[in-house]
Amino acid sequence: MLKRIITKALILLMISLIIALIIESLFMAASAQSLNKVSAAIQKGLKSAKQNNQRELVFQQQIDLNSDAQVDTVSIWLDKNQKKYVLSVNSSLYQPKENILQIIGTEIVDIDSSDGYKEILFHYKSNKVEKYVILEYNGKTLRELLNTDSKPIIDGNKEVIVERNMDFWVKKERYVLEQTALGARTLKLSPQELYYVGVFAYVKKPFVLYSYREQKTKLTTTKKGEKIEIVQCDSSNWFKDQSKKNNKMYDWYMIKTEKGLLGWAMLKDFINCIDIVKTQGQ
Repeated sequence: MLKRIITKALILLMISLIIALIIESLFMAASAQSLNKVSAAIQKGLKSAKQNNQRELVFQQQIDLNSDAQVDTVSIWLDKNQKKYVLSVNSSLYQPKENILQIIGTEIVDIDSSDGYKEILFHYKSNKVEKYVILEYNGKTLRELLNTDSKPIIDGNKEVIVERNMDFWVKKERYVLEQTALGARTLKLSPQELYYVGVFAYVKKPFVLYSYREQKTKLTTTKKGEKIEIVQCDSSNWFKDQSKKNNKMYDWYMIKTEKGLLGWAMLKDFINCIDIVKTQGQ
């Protein structure tokens, strides 16, 4: 009887020891896992702190850009290592190709007031030239719609008017917001056959005006000292030889004489023959 009691006691003791060993093993495993988590968290925190030290927040704004009832965070960062600026919306990034010298600011604009989207107008200075970039955010990606040297005119009617500096006059271009079958939004240029110039000048050296945009039918010759009006410009490549395409010196201009005659001349043939009349503010 005593022997049986001792055997049972030994069995219970062995079971207790095994249970204790299992509990201890589980505790050690849990502790190791916790330590690993703490270590990973510390490393992540150090990495985040290092990244924060490498970049500086310049600007931040919160707004719903795509009508999904979620607030989007618009930020501009300075990467201290690369010495470059980056614009971000949430986790989507945009970095201009040009070297930004100065951030002037951002503005929220609305090209189409009926589509539920708002756009970002990013304004900065690059190599002494001011740049305006229109960016769209569709909830996932940040994409450039238009890049221009002057502030675009946006009225919410799907239209964007951009002024291009043509040296002695300003060319006004019209872009229209369109959407493809796949849902991509683009700003498409609406070309004009002729662009209004509206600049006056005095003739210092006579030059020929032609009846058409060719050099075959002579209309008249301007006179030294007369005041002319440069009315319109054809900046297309329709009337240019292949070697002269995209060369603005071969653009055709409609010119009005003092006698009211309207003729054509290429820029290269008259630009050095005139003195532009400076208007107030020029």
